[in-house]
Amino acid sequence: MAYITTSQLSARLGSTLYARLTDRVNGTTASETVAQQIVDEAEAEANSYLAQRYATPVDLTAHPELQDILAARVLDLAEFTAWKGSPFINDPPQRVHQLYAAAIGWLESVAAGRFPLPASSPPASRTAEDAGPRYAGGGRVFTADELDGL
Repeated sequence: MAYITTSQLSARLGSTLYARLTDRVNGTTASETVAQQIVDEAEAEANSYLAQRYATPVDLTAHPELQDILAARVLDLAEFTAWKGSPFINDPPQRVHQLYAAAIGWLESVAAGRFPLPASSPPASRTAEDAGPRYAGGGRVFTADELDGL
């Protein structure tokens, strides 16, 4: 399930900037194909952090409370990706750098468990306890005091 759509990215950037950042040839006509690649890349980057603690992609139909927060962070990543990928732009504005850094910081906190997502489920491959064999030794039979003088 997608966290954001190309229309959300377009709304965030505005039609003129959206066309400039998604048209890799002339910078004048928006490309839905390039925009979808930007969205996919941003979602993959977010999932690379989320997958450390949760099953990805996060099911937003089962957890609609996560939709707004994930959309906001993934839009930050997508905007940065759009600016960095444009052949007509040398460097994204400072505001875009700050949004990207904040989004990565938030995702790192989620991955580290410092900011758990509400109602999200852990990955299917992880278990709370290892079911492998266990060994515990008993008490010592011979201590240094008992062996004193032998």
